[in-house]
Amino acid sequence: MRFLSLSGFNALKSALLLAPLVAGLAVVPHGQPRRYDLALTWEKRAPDGYERDMFLVNGQFPGPLLEFHEGEKVEIFVENKSPYNTSIHYHGIEMLGTPWSDGVPGLTQIPIQPGCAFTYRWTASQHGTYFYHSHSESQVNDGLYGPVVIHPAPGTEKPYGLITEDARELKAIEKAEAERIPLLIGDWRHMTSEAELEVSRNSHIEHLCFDSIIVNGKGNVNCLTPEQQQPLITPGQLGLLGNLSLTSKSCVPAEGLAALSDMIAPVKANISAIPPDLFGECATTTTAGEVIAVTKKKCDTLSPGKWVVFDVIGALSLHTVMISLDEIRTYVVAIDGNYISPIPADALLLVNGQRYTILAHFVTPKKYTLRVSAVSDPQILFGHATIDYQAHGQPQDSSPSVPSINERGMNLTSDVVIFDGMHAALPFPADAHKPSADVDATYKVTMGFGRSIAEFVFNGTARPSTDNGNGNALPLLLSPQPGLQDNHTITVPSESSWVDYVIQVTPGNPPHPIHVHGRHFYVLGSGVGAFPWSTVAEAQAELPAGAINLNNPQLRDTFVTPASSMTELSWLVLRRASDNEGVWMIHCHIQSHLQGGMSMVIQDGTDGGIDVPEEYRAYQCKAQ
Repeated sequence: MRFLSLSGFNALKSALLLAPLVAGLAVVPHGQPRRYDLALTWEKRAPDGYERDMFLVNGQFPGPLLEFHEGEKVEIFVENKSPYNTSIHYHGIEMLGTPWSDGVPGLTQIPIQPGCAFTYRWTASQHGTYFYHSHSESQVNDGLYGPVVIHPAPGTEKPYGLITEDARELKAIEKAEAERIPLLIGDWRHMTSEAELEVSRNSHIEHLCFDSIIVNGKGNVNCLTPEQQQPLITPGQLGLLGNLSLTSKSCVPAEGLAALSDMIAPVKANISAIPPDLFGECATTTTAGEVIAVTKKKCDTLSPGKWVVFDVIGALSLHTVMISLDEIRTYVVAIDGNYISPIPADALLLVNGQRYTILAHFVTPKKYTLRVSAVSDPQILFGHATIDYQAHGQPQDSSPSVPSINERGMNLTSDVVIFDGMHAALPFPADAHKPSADVDATYKVTMGFGRSIAEFVFNGTARPSTDNGNGNALPLLLSPQPGLQDNHTITVPSESSWVDYVIQVTPGNPPHPIHVHGRHFYVLGSGVGAFPWSTVAEAQAELPAGAINLNNPQLRDTFVTPASSMTELSWLVLRRASDNEGVWMIHCHIQSHLQGGMSMVIQDGTDGGIDVPEEYRAYQCKAQ
């Protein structure tokens, strides 16, 4: 296999149009929506061998796959049989013309109270990989999430001709894309989100210690001895530890976080409010992890091996993780739902909320280990899944697969190719999309810690939660506030079509994965230090060439800010179209940061009011 020129790809375009129908996806009568019914319950399960209360969707965790064709109308009926207010957000879906289905309580809807139901209606105007999750409190931490796949419309240009020129291989890849396999990656706690949030508020410390990594809802608790921990400790961890040692959960202890709090926050930590088992008391479990069967059948003669498409979904609460499939060099072919020119990679850095579509080619029948390792400083945390590849008529190699990364996500050899998602992701086709060269407005915001390291702010202000209480307050969408500009509201007039957002992060902050609802954005640039310029044009004139990318920037819905040092700020510049009328949230996707107040509201074109259907304007349902 080799990479082709674009001219070589164009010669094969006709072969790419021979995509098979998506197996198992029933035909919907013309003009009718594709409907799914979701029942949310609160039950006991043990994803990593430790039983706790959690959400199930239709009796399963993660929730069922929601699968659509591009252009279809969508109808999702959600029945809340749990004891908690809730909602469902469709992460990365732009909700063009349907802001009332974005699933944010207090902004776009009244929360779905216990015993009540809500119907979300929208159009699958995009293609690619997304996921749905609760946008109430931190219920992602309680398992309320599941995958979404939108299959591209016929005739959509795809990048696979840049990987191989063999028409039979291309057909095999198209078949693999139609049968794509979701990989939902999560970090898991044994404590409910409600209990954890209470501990954080009382202790004034963000709870950074987790129990396991899970893949498709399955995993194990992996405990390390001090001798096993030692070679995996990073310089960042050493800085947090001081004279302390990692706990049995391989976490920086609460005392280390309290020392950090004393350095940067006015409200001091209260570690007496932290239960001792939260950071320590690790107990290994040995439950069966996720095993994904990949089979090459006798009739499958298109390729000498087996092509498989995996949709990697960052259903994470806090951690950034490195993912690697032993012995297999994959190709990253789409990011946040958008095709890119393929990038070969042995390991992939996945940030909370992001999605990557990767293409893998299996040749030798074998059990291959998928490794997931947290790279965040507060903890050494890792997990595994197994890809069980079998081919008709071939014996399976019984030897263990050879890893490319260790339990800390570090490469084991110098030839390991790592894709970090920050750079070198070119759109496909090259002219598929491009930001406007001009903007109508620039908004500069600052984010960082608040009064404690459990409070997180935009512009010095923590935005209060809108999804608690009795849940009957009028959503902002039904009563927008045209002209309002304050510490957690940006109002973009209807005459503004393109807007720049300059996000500055105060000193001492970790990276923050920024997610914007309503429209994807272009990542124009990022850096360490202050951003003193009033506009991006001024910055581009003074910064080194390439620091601001207007030629082929990434199109994303979730992107991470650079970490700031203890003495310097960092910055991230996003350019976004504001043509989708509605009230949209921009926030850090780390659940504890969102609940700690790190969110803002963008009002796009609300000065003329929003024409909300009567079904949503009149919706009322009280807990039963």
